[in-house]
Amino acid sequence: MSLLHFGWFLGAGFGVQGWGDDSYGVGYDWKKPQVYQDAARVFEASGLDLLVIEDGVTVPDTYGGTAEVNLASARFVPKHDPLPLVPYLLGATSKLGIVPTLSASFYEPFTAARLLSTLQHFADGRLGFNVVTSGSDLAAQNYGLDKQIEHDLRYDRADEWIDVVRKLWRSWEPDAIVEDAAGRVFADYRKVHTIDHDGRFFTVRGPLTNAPLPEEPVMVQAGASGRGQAFAGKNSDVVLALASTPERMRAHRDAVRQAAADAGRSPDAIRVLFVVQPIVTANAEESASVRAARAELTQASIDEALQSISYLSGVDFKRFDLDAPLPELSTNSNQGTLDNFVKSAPAGSTLREILQTRAQGDGLAVIGTPDEIADHLATLGEQVGGDGFLFTGHVHPANVHRTLDPLVPALRRRGILRTELGDGGLRQNLLDF
Repeated sequence: MSLLHFGWFLGAGFGVQGWGDDSYGVGYDWKKPQVYQDAARVFEASGLDLLVIEDGVTVPDTYGGTAEVNLASARFVPKHDPLPLVPYLLGATSKLGIVPTLSASFYEPFTAARLLSTLQHFADGRLGFNVVTSGSDLAAQNYGLDKQIEHDLRYDRADEWIDVVRKLWRSWEPDAIVEDAAGRVFADYRKVHTIDHDGRFFTVRGPLTNAPLPEEPVMVQAGASGRGQAFAGKNSDVVLALASTPERMRAHRDAVRQAAADAGRSPDAIRVLFVVQPIVTANAEESASVRAARAELTQASIDEALQSISYLSGVDFKRFDLDAPLPELSTNSNQGTLDNFVKSAPAGSTLREILQTRAQGDGLAVIGTPDEIADHLATLGEQVGGDGFLFTGHVHPANVHRTLDPLVPALRRRGILRTELGDGGLRQNLLDF
């Protein structure tokens, strides 16, 4: 078997960790860096390549027109900005890649380029950045807009955004700083250039104020629509992907790689990592018990699942009959997320049947003993022809240890998880295999 890349996707962002778990809040405060630092140390010791930290900039109230369910479950808020957390995580580790999320819709490119350049100087090549286009109208209204711009237009804007960011990073030539004490010249002005960008969405003079970067941060992106795949293929180093079957995983990876080729890039320059949620059990009896508990849809679990997809898609699922097939749905928000949700069950399924199918493990969840999960991921990696997986879940200690302590040895016994990270930074770790 071949090595696969593994990471952790913190879907709760810099927010509440483990709410509802019996061990919630024991020995840590989610508002402080320590619990995230502890988890990052475990990820690094486990041989994971990167930690991706989600973010969001709104209090969701799409589901039924109220934030009640979201705030009760602490699903998307409260939440801190992930960028100030990055130096703490870098200080707690030496090889793990740290990847905060930024919105190309709301961060001006000069601000983003300057922030990321600063952090990359701290990171010694271990920084990444997850680019999102923020489909929520609620988020847009926090930035002076009535609603978010049209889906494909957001990606057009993001294409120009990343182009400007990279131009700014390159506005200082690599040898611009000469530190000539005898000649009393710190930097050679002839090697620091304006970028004079005058585009469809941005007008930016430059140059950047930061020192030149020895290496640009790794870009992560999760576009799943056709336009999102084209953006990822053109610009990304890592694609964060959601798919519920081997066939859909393979199709998604092939589409992203084709998009890279169409953009004149080598498809092998991109790593497509699929998000999975390992739920580790001790034996078959416990696995059956977990599946049965997950399949028993309570009103609370229904509300929480539907408020989540309502926020991510911008579609209020509270207005649909649970026991009737869903109508044709479209969205200006996260098209790929909506598509993945609807196609979790066969065409014509009711909303309740979709929820039951996902709850029973046909979605992101992988339920079983460590050996069963390791076998499944090894087989899946071969079927998809893929690059690896991002585990997802809270980073409170109980969840991190009950997942990785038994699973890491099983993955290594199968030869699919590296024994240690290299010293060359995140990009080199991703290119090792």
